[in-house]
Amino acid sequence: MNKLLATMALAAVPALVLSACNGNTAGGNGVAALPNAPSASTQSNAQGGHRVHRNDNGPQDLHAGGSTFAAYAYNLASQPVGLYTSPQAPPGTGSLFAAVPTVGTIYYCLTGSGAGRKQFDGDPARLPGNAACAGLGDTPTGFGGRGEPLDFLGSDVMLLSTEYATYATNRKPTQGEPFIFPSLGGPIAYGYRPKDISKQVDLSTWTYCAIANGTVGNWNDAALTADNGGTSLSGGTSQPMTFYYRSDGSGTTQIYENKLNTTCTASWPAPYNAPPYESPGHSAAWTGGAPSANWTGPKGVQPSGSNFVGASGNPGVLAGIQSTPWGTGYVEGAFAKSANPKVSQAFLQNGTSGGNPVFVSPTNRAAVLAALHNVTAANITYGGCSDGVACGSSRPECILYVDGSKFVSPPSGDYPIVGLSYLMFYGQNNAHSADDKTLINWLTTKPASAIINKLEYAALSSSIHKAVVKALNGAGTKAPCIQ
Repeated sequence: MNKLLATMALAAVPALVLSACNGNTAGGNGVAALPNAPSASTQSNAQGGHRVHRNDNGPQDLHAGGSTFAAYAYNLASQPVGLYTSPQAPPGTGSLFAAVPTVGTIYYCLTGSGAGRKQFDGDPARLPGNAACAGLGDTPTGFGGRGEPLDFLGSDVMLLSTEYATYATNRKPTQGEPFIFPSLGGPIAYGYRPKDISKQVDLSTWTYCAIANGTVGNWNDAALTADNGGTSLSGGTSQPMTFYYRSDGSGTTQIYENKLNTTCTASWPAPYNAPPYESPGHSAAWTGGAPSANWTGPKGVQPSGSNFVGASGNPGVLAGIQSTPWGTGYVEGAFAKSANPKVSQAFLQNGTSGGNPVFVSPTNRAAVLAALHNVTAANITYGGCSDGVACGSSRPECILYVDGSKFVSPPSGDYPIVGLSYLMFYGQNNAHSADDKTLINWLTTKPASAIINKLEYAALSSSIHKAVVKALNGAGTKAPCIQ
């Protein structure tokens, strides 16, 4: 078993260390976290001297979890491993949850969006809120909190109407109607190891679709060579790909599959409608099915030579790419950008110029913002669920949903692959309602947006922020969405 220490860190940010095993299968990829452990003085300065106990996990502290897509912004993926009765890692210095002026420390356990939604709506199959928070990349076991319900949950997709129905059955009598809103946007990247490929990798839309469906499975494939100016990325030798996908219920997967399902059609313009691209048995059409939080694409070894391997969470996929020669996979851009050992990101096609493809970095700020420019208050569907029907809430003004059609196929071109992340709060009977409100208000401020943008995410528009604050406060005509 080859082991690799994978450290995700920014300058002056406490390190998060992952231990990855090469070639593991779905259901837990053997990644274990060594939690952040800054000194007491560092915690006091970074997380605010106003906190009464800072890192002793007292009754004033908040417990949350879910989405890994947004977690690098939330806490720098500083996993609060274990139970609240033992020391847990606080949010990393420089993250949103470290900077927010709440009284309590926010302990956010990365479990994946699917687990976050199940915990939020009280699904009988949910992970327990008071079971141990597992290490990064390990199969999630719980949220490490004091009990249920947790203070809030994160998901990269809005609830389905069936999930809201589960919520109404299991949570509504004591928790009120939900308050759900988008918190930030971000890109999805194709990572690869610079020790395998030292040059910039360019991927046309056709090619990244064909990689995802298993048709292109070797770094020496002629389509990849054509994308990269006629130069073989593997030096002319056969190098099969290992493609990491999410083994857990994942909003990142659903965002990614939504893009593939929209873009990877059976009809392509020149030159992608002929060899070395489209040809018999060499297709970029997405055949994985409707977008899902559970990976619907290939698994295992494909005829093209690629091997599709599952890993838990964005950290698990990242660690798999870092530890596997000639590996790749889809991973949230901020995780890839901050990785150490370094993970490079393929440049993706963003339209054409003079008949030639234009390639941009997946974390190119201008491209990401262009893709998200329609994420405004004018495009909020109040009370909408992600399956396109009304959730059925009696407080639709407290559910702020922006349909993926507003950003999945941007007018600027084929790229980016971007998505939104949502935060989900209970409307009433919150043990920490004052801190909940402090957190929500602070997330709409310019300092919070500056942190989001610095960490390779995209802060949302001022109109979204105003809509969130209006819903939170009730604007004098409605009851506040948190009471």
